[in-house]
Amino acid sequence: MSNENILRLLTVFDASEEAEVLINALRNAGHIVRDIRVEGDEDMTTALDENPIDIILCKLKMPHFTAKQAVEVLSRFGRDIPLVVITLPGKEPAAIETLKAGARDVCGEDQTDRLRHIVKREVADLHERRSHRRCELMLRETEKRAKALIDSSRDAIAYVHDGMHIYANKAYLKMFAYEDIDDVMGMPIMDMVSSDDHVHLKEFLRGYAKGESMDSQLTVHGQKTNSEKFKIKMEFSPASYESESCTQIIIRDNANSKELEQKLSAMSQLDLLTGLYNRNFFMDHLDQFISRAVEDQARGAVIYISLDKYQDVRSEHGISASDHMLTDIALLLKDKLANFGMLARFEGPVFILLAQNTDVKQIKKISRAICKIIAEHFADIGGKTVQSTASIGITVLNETTSNGHDCISRAEKGCLIAHKEGGNNYHIYNPAIEEMAEHEQADVWSARIKTALKENKFNLLFQPIVSLHGEPGAHYEVLLRMNDEAGNKIPPDEFIPAAEQAGLMNFVDRWVMVNSFLMLSKLHKEGKKTRLFIKLSSASLTDPEFLSWLRDRINTLKLDADSLVFEISEETALNFLKQAKVVVSGLNELHCRTTLENFGMEQNTYQSLKHLKVNYIKVHMKLIHGLAQSVENQDRVKSIAEHANAKNIQTIAAFVEDANSLAVLWQCAVDFIQGYFLQHPNKEMNFDFEEGV
Repeated sequence: MSNENILRLLTVFDASEEAEVLINALRNAGHIVRDIRVEGDEDMTTALDENPIDIILCKLKMPHFTAKQAVEVLSRFGRDIPLVVITLPGKEPAAIETLKAGARDVCGEDQTDRLRHIVKREVADLHERRSHRRCELMLRETEKRAKALIDSSRDAIAYVHDGMHIYANKAYLKMFAYEDIDDVMGMPIMDMVSSDDHVHLKEFLRGYAKGESMDSQLTVHGQKTNSEKFKIKMEFSPASYESESCTQIIIRDNANSKELEQKLSAMSQLDLLTGLYNRNFFMDHLDQFISRAVEDQARGAVIYISLDKYQDVRSEHGISASDHMLTDIALLLKDKLANFGMLARFEGPVFILLAQNTDVKQIKKISRAICKIIAEHFADIGGKTVQSTASIGITVLNETTSNGHDCISRAEKGCLIAHKEGGNNYHIYNPAIEEMAEHEQADVWSARIKTALKENKFNLLFQPIVSLHGEPGAHYEVLLRMNDEAGNKIPPDEFIPAAEQAGLMNFVDRWVMVNSFLMLSKLHKEGKKTRLFIKLSSASLTDPEFLSWLRDRINTLKLDADSLVFEISEETALNFLKQAKVVVSGLNELHCRTTLENFGMEQNTYQSLKHLKVNYIKVHMKLIHGLAQSVENQDRVKSIAEHANAKNIQTIAAFVEDANSLAVLWQCAVDFIQGYFLQHPNKEMNFDFEEGV
């Protein structure tokens, strides 16, 4: 089970029903809630002492405890845990004193949408604070180790701030014939260099500080205390010393061959195919640039350039042809972009440019020019002319930039947007705007799903589940599809997550069940023995009204409950184990059947069977895909089937797509199969089960 979205919640309420309403609202928002409920000072103290907590929801006033007292308990413990005060509807102003005492926010018990937003914000802030403290600790430890390594290094190392020495190691002191660190503290770096090279050094430092030079090395003549001069190569890089931004200077020990060292250094920086800088060297340079941008000493952008037709060329003409196209375009870009910043081959058909000292207007101009020169370039490959276009993603670097990997990720997202819009274009990725667009998109989906529920724009498909051992009767899984405004089909992996995010999945489940029940009732009246497998989402699993609602529907339609099989994902069951136990037990009492689907990939996969008395398990598609070629998967499926058989549970293998997999499943003693090999999902339940497989 993934720890992502797990919310460790402490609720301070005197009535569990009030807390449960809020907990269900958070679960419907996608959180996996681990809740501990307490009622007073002593219970809260114990819970804080024994459990990791992410957020506290506390009722404003209880008979023997208040939210203000809860804040005082937190303060006494010295714990950084956000506390949200829950009030009666319209009574939020009564919590002002508690907010002054240290509560993070206040929310009415009827404001579940507001609560979801507050919890999301506060938990994100908490994670940022925890991450910051971990980083500070790691930084202190790293600085200790780094200082020890620096002191023992054979290379001469010094730290300079505003042109003055703030630290130097023993090798540095020895190189310039100083005996003590105090002798160089506060001394200008110019004093270490021959006066003949002062102008050269000043020009270099000025360009380096502004980010105008990609070269971080300078060869000059050093000068000892006795005026003896000697040739040195100084390497400059941004650094921090005792939390103060500065520049690190390294003068290498020349005991090894300088020529060999230079060759190895050059090889480590370049991409062997294109001759451009490689990914690692680019990332190092980007990190250095970001450190200057954070100090508001530099500005620029990462321009992520992906060739649109690379895979087509590779498939049609082969690897050597696609490599030829890459080197051809690399030379073109190197020639045209040399003056704008560092150009590198990032990976595959992706080039990347660190544009320095540019504003947004210039960045757009550069990106348009890149699109144009690539689109107008023709590469000659084996006598054939090949042309490509590029999709470009851009992220602007400034004082808010966090790290290089985030920059690349944002630029790549911008590139994907440009590609979806047809390619041969660029897109500047703005996190604030893009995230706002995602929220707007969620609102659009919510409206579409509500309309689909109201106007019956959902429709059901059915896929047969066939017994390998001749069990009588027809078995079908019920699958949901949705049509858009134009009548086009929308795949489930688009509208299901949207329904979950909008808190509408409970209503979607009920739509599926009601329409499935009506069809099943009709089939039974026609004398057709049919069993339907219907999926249950986490929203239904955590709905306290679900079982009573289902009982009423079964009784009203006079359904044979044994013909209903409810499917629960194993991951969902483990995430909501308490609720899953209640629902599975309730379904058994109603004489319905149950299935654990997507079974076999969780780390503690058999743990669910110890708690849930189900009739079937459906093996995870990852274990079935390519089964005939994977001995490891075959052994896993066989083990699952044997374990299930020992518990009198039948196994189903879904996503069966070929006869080879079917033969293996026979040998593994699997009971049922499902998949395209038998039949695609269909509007009609017309599979011939007597003919079977």
